[in-house]
Amino acid sequence: MVRILLLILFLGGFVTVTNAQIEDYYRPQKRATTPLVINHPDLVRANNHWYIGIEGGGKWNGSTLSNSLSGLLANKKGATDSYAGGHLGYSHNLRWSLETGYIRNPSNLILLVNITRPFRFSVNDLQHTIPVRFKWRVFRLGNVQKKSGIYVGGGLLWTPTRKRNELDGFQLGGLSRASGSRTKFDTLIVENHSFTTGRAKLEVEGSLEFVGRVGQHFELVSFGRVSYAGASALESHSELFVNNYSQSISISTLRPVSCHFGVAIRYLYGLRNSYRSRFEE
Repeated sequence: MVRILLLILFLGGFVTVTNAQIEDYYRPQKRATTPLVINHPDLVRANNHWYIGIEGGGKWNGSTLSNSLSGLLANKKGATDSYAGGHLGYSHNLRWSLETGYIRNPSNLILLVNITRPFRFSVNDLQHTIPVRFKWRVFRLGNVQKKSGIYVGGGLLWTPTRKRNELDGFQLGGLSRASGSRTKFDTLIVENHSFTTGRAKLEVEGSLEFVGRVGQHFELVSFGRVSYAGASALESHSELFVNNYSQSISISTLRPVSCHFGVAIRYLYGLRNSYRSRFEE
């Protein structure tokens, strides 16, 4: 009888302890007042977006002159003009960008005519160009949040509107007396013909850009670009006639190298941030 009573007491205590343990196991823990944030230094944020922008600045052209016609002509070795355009591009992870758009593409060639009343003769040509550029970030300024950096790029400039066309020219007339002669005069005539060559439709371009993020959706860019066409786009031919006989020809040619410089403002859209592990690369 005593053994039965002890067994009943033992089983009763075991059930009580078991119920207490079950209640402790299922009792929810109290939430922490401050959430615990664990940093993951192995995670990298990828920032991808589209952008559209406008740009403006200047374009510099150089030129050469083959003959001065006994000092009558001289060329202005460098000429600048306004430069403007728009672009559309895609940026991947703030590392590389692919871009196209439109460029207002002027070219200028300037002759200095040294007569009694000297004047400047300008040969102007305005074309419309489509760029295709690839840019790579070589240096990041600040931390990831600033999203600023320096980019180098390369690409092609295509000018489908460039054709061979005659442009404005000029004609000069005068008299010259031979040395030692007091009565005999020679008739002098200078005729100029200027034209676009129709070449240089495709140019190779290199660029350097500083990109600064000024807000979530805006960037300011300063840039410098150099393009090489492989052929001259403009030529100006001047021919000297003495008593209706051709004496010499001077050819002024636009250099195939052009320089562009200016600033741009961009609007960013289609922003998409994603995270990946460094160990997945």
